[in-house]
Amino acid sequence: MKLKFNHIQDLSDARYAAAAMAEWIGFRVGEIPLAQVQEIIGWCAGPKLTLELHDANLKDMAISWCDILPVDAIECPESDLSFWQSTLTNPTFEWITVNGDTAKVHSDPTVTITLVDPSTQAAEDIKQMDLEALSLNCEKEMVVGMKNYDLWNDLLETLEIW
Repeated sequence: MKLKFNHIQDLSDARYAAAAMAEWIGFRVGEIPLAQVQEIIGWCAGPKLTLELHDANLKDMAISWCDILPVDAIECPESDLSFWQSTLTNPTFEWITVNGDTAKVHSDPTVTITLVDPSTQAAEDIKQMDLEALSLNCEKEMVVGMKNYDLWNDLLETLEIW
C-alpha cells in the first residue's frame, strides 16, 4: 500500500513519512515559508516531493517553488488540473488530482489515494477498506519535537506496513 502525508509543516512529520517509506510527502504552497520546506527536505530522503496547490491565485509562488525545489509531483483540485498543467509544464511531474476525500494519481496505472483519519476511524476499519493508497493529514507541532504518533503507529501496524 502506498502512503501520502499531506500538509507537511515540520521535520518530525517528514522524517516519520520517510521512515514509513511513504510514496509522497506534500507541502501546501503558501502554508509554510519556502526556506522551511528547503530545510525539511534537506534532512529527509525517499518520498516524492509533492506541491499541494489549492489556490490558482498562488500561481507565481507555485512557479517559483517549482524552479527552486526538486519537485516530483503536483497535487491540485480536479477542476484545476488543466490550469496547472498549462502553467507548470515540466513533463516529468506526476499529477495528482483531489476530489473530496479521494485523489487520483494520473499514472499508468492510475492509483486512487483515500484520505483517512485514524482519530475518527478505527485502524481495523481502515484495513477492511482494502485501499490502493491512503493519505494522512499532518498537523502543526505545538511544541517542537513533541508530537504523538500513536494513532499513526497503530494504523501502520494494523496495515502491516510497519
